[in-house]
Amino acid sequence: MNSSHTQLGIPNFDIHQMIKCTRKLIEVEKDWIPEKDLHSLYIRPTSISMDNRLGLSRINKSKTFVILSPVGPYYPRGFVPVKLFADNTVVRAWPSGFGDKKIGGNYAPSLVTSRKGNEMHGCDQALWLIHDYVTEVGTMNLFVFWKNEQGDNELITPPLDGTILPGITRDSIIKIMQELGEFKVSQKSFKIQELMKAVNEGRVHEAFGAGTAAIVSPVKSFNFKGETFEIPLDEKTGSGPLTKRVLQMMLDLQYKRVQRPDWQIDVCGY
Repeated sequence: MNSSHTQLGIPNFDIHQMIKCTRKLIEVEKDWIPEKDLHSLYIRPTSISMDNRLGLSRINKSKTFVILSPVGPYYPRGFVPVKLFADNTVVRAWPSGFGDKKIGGNYAPSLVTSRKGNEMHGCDQALWLIHDYVTEVGTMNLFVFWKNEQGDNELITPPLDGTILPGITRDSIIKIMQELGEFKVSQKSFKIQELMKAVNEGRVHEAFGAGTAAIVSPVKSFNFKGETFEIPLDEKTGSGPLTKRVLQMMLDLQYKRVQRPDWQIDVCGY
């Protein structure tokens, strides 16, 4: 958030003070915390300009505040696979732009493409591309578990090149998967054509999106230039085994069924 402040010309805040204030707010509003899995108290810190004028000029006054809301699963259908619409005629973000900043301008322009994918192909989210390179999924980071062309099982996600948000869920999953040591974990660029080729050759095991609100969402398919490419799924669970495992590991951390003090902050006895 401070990185976004810097880009917009809003003063930075003290991180420890922000955590302390947010913790106190949650203690006051603790009765709104849901008690069910996949439900949570969504915490949204927000900053706005408070200057008493409209114009293209520097910000002199600003306000930073925190919004709380009890929420259920991000998708109304719950933990079910999503369909993606890949469109290389529209670019969501570009190198040295604002794609890695949490600002309103990163979201509003993307809604038209998402709606187009939904109306034309029944897709849930847009799969964003830059010169055919895969970047992210709507408001989530993308992970693909495949057998690469060298024959190794690999969990791959696009790198932080300045065009995608450096999500904490993304970072957590990368660290957890690296600690498992069961397969290669890579942050590297890959094109939509590479993903299409891997699907056609049966080398894609599964794919999922990851983000603050959705946590983990399995990917069922993606549509590119009118052709749909299916991602393998377990029909009973609606997910690949790794996707389901990753979600469970993240939930165990969030609900403190697994202790990791360097990642967790106690609030109200939770």
